[in-house]
Amino acid sequence: MYTLTRQEAADILYMSTRSVDRYIRSGKLRSEKRGKIVYVHEADVNNIAGKTEKKPHLIIPKEAIQEPSVTVSTPSVSSPWVLDKVYDDLRGEIKKKDELITELSLRVGRAEEIAKNSISLADFKKSQFLLEESKGHLGKEVEHLAEKNSNLQKELKYEKNTNIILIVFVLFLLIAAASIWFIRV
Repeated sequence: MYTLTRQEAADILYMSTRSVDRYIRSGKLRSEKRGKIVYVHEADVNNIAGKTEKKPHLIIPKEAIQEPSVTVSTPSVSSPWVLDKVYDDLRGEIKKKDELITELSLRVGRAEEIAKNSISLADFKKSQFLLEESKGHLGKEVEHLAEKNSNLQKELKYEKNTNIILIVFVLFLLIAAASIWFIRV
């Protein structure tokens, strides 16, 4: 039945929702879309997670086979139910080991992703220190530039006043020279 969301399936399977989407596209998980939400078949998720119920094995104990009135030989190693049990036990062990390998590889992948996207504490503190130091240096530089700007404005005002005085003096000299020339002529 389609009862699990993609996120719930990802949590059960210890994987990302992108991995769940890949499982859906590959056909490993059946899905159904209701509105904007994708639901995943719960049995498929349980099968992948290894939560399937094992089929009971047909194992007949020796006591049940040997009755006092009937002589029955004990099963040999080649009898079908013993071979089935050994086969099923080995498959179970292999499945457990595969699940363990899958879980460990998922953990390694997550750890690599976290390590790739993070920086060490020492690097973080070093960058914070450099940032604070550069802020202080920039503050001093701004103060120095503001002081330099005010000094330049004072010098410019002084030069403007000097230029005006010189122009007035030159005009006065020209007027004086022109009036002396007219008086002589």
